[in-house]
Amino acid sequence: MPVPREVDAIEMGPAERVDAVVTMNQPGVWILGEANDRIRNAGLGIVVEYANRNGAPQWTAPPDTAWDYTIFGQKAGQQAGQQAKTPEPAGGVVPLVFRKKFAGNRWVDHWTINGKSFPKTDPIHVRANSRYRLRFDNQSDEAHPVHLHRHTFELTRFAGKATAGVLKDVVVVPARKQVEVDFTADNPGPTLFHCHQQLHMDYGFMTMVQYQG
Repeated sequence: MPVPREVDAIEMGPAERVDAVVTMNQPGVWILGEANDRIRNAGLGIVVEYANRNGAPQWTAPPDTAWDYTIFGQKAGQQAGQQAKTPEPAGGVVPLVFRKKFAGNRWVDHWTINGKSFPKTDPIHVRANSRYRLRFDNQSDEAHPVHLHRHTFELTRFAGKATAGVLKDVVVVPARKQVEVDFTADNPGPTLFHCHQQLHMDYGFMTMVQYQG
């Protein structure tokens, strides 16, 4: 989805993808890389060198602003002073609560969706061509990049802000925040929903979407 918005930096979680158009209007030798100094200095960066320029690569830190998907949201059709709002989905709201489950000393903590860890998690039951709202309620102290396979969803609320028109298949749910997304069940078959932090998925943060009828 094209998003005509200029930003100083892009925050990406595991499995998120971005195509960015960059206007090359600052001749010099620069570093494109991770904003975190420790990670960038460990190798997550690349030098951008203009023709006929040389010298040590320069790093310019981006402004310290909070990342917010809603800056890419559509505002068409809104009245002055109103927030974006999408219609309530006919299939209803599916609450999904994310928590960490202490596993004891010398063990890796487990993760739960609605109180259960995979493979014991309850599946999300849907009917073909119905539209549903998934409410991601992150009650942990870590952000989670959650991924719904084989479908695209639309962000409708992010950390208390209503929005519309942002289409994704992965969204990072901030710690102690809620995110709501709408999706149409238009690709029948067993469908995986999980956190894209591999260790979290390995220790329970996963369930299935199952079509009925």
